[in-house]
Amino acid sequence: MSSTGIRLRASGARLRARGLVWLVARQHRTALWAGLAVVVAMAAYIVWQRAEMVGYTRAYDIQGCADWNWKALCHGREISSEKGANPTAEAFRHLSATYRAPLLTTGRLLIALPVLIGVFVGAPLFARELETGTHQMVWTQSVGRTRWLIAKLTLPLVAVTVGTSVLVALYTWWWRAGRVPFQDIAWGTAVPFDATGPAAVALAPLSFLIGAAAGLLLRRTLPAMVVTLGATAGVQYGLNALRPHLLTPRTIVDEPDASGQYATTPLRPLFNAWRGIGDGYLTRSGEKIPLERCSSAVGAHGWDRCFARLGATDRWYEELHPASHYWPMQWIQAGICLGAAVALAAFCVWWIGRRRA
Repeated sequence: MSSTGIRLRASGARLRARGLVWLVARQHRTALWAGLAVVVAMAAYIVWQRAEMVGYTRAYDIQGCADWNWKALCHGREISSEKGANPTAEAFRHLSATYRAPLLTTGRLLIALPVLIGVFVGAPLFARELETGTHQMVWTQSVGRTRWLIAKLTLPLVAVTVGTSVLVALYTWWWRAGRVPFQDIAWGTAVPFDATGPAAVALAPLSFLIGAAAGLLLRRTLPAMVVTLGATAGVQYGLNALRPHLLTPRTIVDEPDASGQYATTPLRPLFNAWRGIGDGYLTRSGEKIPLERCSSAVGAHGWDRCFARLGATDRWYEELHPASHYWPMQWIQAGICLGAAVALAAFCVWWIGRRRA
């Protein structure tokens, strides 16, 4: 073949590729514009709320104040949380009453976003075309199935990932300003963990590809959307159950003093920690006896007899994840989600190559 023929074939291939990209962009232009509007609106709200919250803490000199361990601490002093106790306490109470709920509500919206992406973007992506038969027209225009699938996946996947990354970055920025005053919200719970950092970003492409795979398999839009809803909700539930075990929790041991009171020492690992992973008593040999072992005991005497029978001492232990575990656990969960997303993308490519027209 002459060099001119080779150049003509290459030009034709580029034109077909550009035409396919243009077709995909045209098919999804309404969804793209709607998604852009949502991202801009949510980003503006997050920036505004954070600016208001930070400005309020500076105006009333309550930066670094925290509602921690059942008491409010500000500048090294304990302050009363009762209404009208003093100006500092009143300012801190107003801070929590005004900004805590919007922070949590926005986090819940970001957690719901991957589910919505999977149901309303991923599931109809292939299911609608396979259901109506419009895919056959594209396949007869010198466009292979694999190229068609990759083009259909790429543009929405990039848009979803970029838009989610912007919102997650802004929300993480907001959360980092609010995590100290709102110590009662554990960082390992769904909000904020699934709404911040790389773990939140990785959930979006995974949910999208779950929907795309469901559409390819079921070839019907409504069943694919229903299956995607259940699957993405199941993935989020599974990640929440798995999260405490992504890293080995740290164990804090406490012993009662002469008066029988626990001091909960050392205190530093508890600050900004994710608590509630596990607790109980230790035996003389150091074996852990979780509280759940005696959950069926009735009354204080029954409780004491149960632990005495198990050989428990007065030494109390608590398992927790310190603040230093936040970023490693974020990247571990993100790696799990991205690995699953890559596997789903590979499955889609394999499936489209073997299915009949």
